Amino acid sequence: MSGSAWGILLVILLAAMGAGCGGTSLRAQESFVIGVIVSLNSGVPAAARGALQGATLAAEEINAAGGVNGASITLMVEDDGGNAETALRKFEALRAQNAVAIVGPLTDATAIAVAPAAERGGIPLISPGATGTIPYSGSSFFRTALPAEAQARALAEFIVFGKRARRLSIIQDNNEYGTLVALAFSQRVTALGADVVGTRFYRDGETNFTRHATGVIGDGADAVFIAGYPDEGVLILEAFKARGVQVPLVGSDALYSPDLLAGAGDAATDLYLPAAFIASEPLPAVQEFAGKYRRRFAETPDHFAAQGYDAVKILALAIRRNGRTPGGIRAALQGLRKFPGVTGEISFDRWGAPARPVGIARVRAGQFELVRR
Repeated sequence: MSGSAWGILLVILLAAMGAGCGGTSLRAQESFVIGVIVSLNSGVPAAARGALQGATLAAEEINAAGGVNGASITLMVEDDGGNAETALRKFEALRAQNAVAIVGPLTDATAIAVAPAAERGGIPLISPGATGTIPYSGSSFFRTALPAEAQARALAEFIVFGKRARRLSIIQDNNEYGTLVALAFSQRVTALGADVVGTRFYRDGETNFTRHATGVIGDGADAVFIAGYPDEGVLILEAFKARGVQVPLVGSDALYSPDLLAGAGDAATDLYLPAAFIASEPLPAVQEFAGKYRRRFAETPDHFAAQGYDAVKILALAIRRNGRTPGGIRAALQGLRKFPGVTGEISFDRWGAPARPVGIARVRAGQFELVRR
């Protein structure tokens, strides 16, 4: 386990030891392990950090309130580096530590690698980030992240009906995530009567996007969809600004990141994104969570933080209802209805996905603002 992972583990253990309920210290109580698998050293470090910090805050709150059925949570954190084989090894390490459930993996590729092993081992997974088609969804795999299909449907309807776009270009990462999200968007746009007039791919780590921007202009597109991660997303937006691309831009949920805001600056202005969570939304539950998160981590929570937080809270509810056996946790997750999460009211559908509306946010003055809920 990395030094940062041990640091988080130590934080949770100290919170458990120092907190009390009814005058009884949790030091004397039993504890159980919830694993966390995130991609801290990868192309999505901000998303991983947010998901981990959200999970940490939830576990600390639960422990401070007396734990779950009298037992405290120990978060055991593993960094898969965004690599599928590493994620599988980290899963087995957590399984050896008797983790009753796991928050993660974060990305589609790592979740796809781990889900079959989780099904065989009977250990439920809740991902705060995976959006694609994952094996054993609704059986061992659940998610607080919005599925690609739900994102694509909301974005396509917004850009076709709200912005009256009829000719769309797509720029996509050729990895698992980019392919799944772009395909779902393309299918929905076509079903709504618009045309995809150009699709351009790029590889992880690519740095020159002049040809992509030039191609969009040549397509005569009246809107562009970008499916990828923030590191390349920043460069794509900069290339669009340099080439004078003026059409509306929409992007996948991974671009909803402070890394994108910091890197792209005003090149990100008026980029539209699916919004699973907006920290400025004036709902009591959102403002309470955002305030606690800022006090704990000195930064504003993003949707990955909120989804990590909800994942731990949901697991605590499942264990409170059905105990800590894998079968009991899975049954409780399958029956989850109307959970009051900070991302909204959550009910898992038959595929283990949250059945909740998808909002639309845009970038203005270096911030995300909600334009449609």
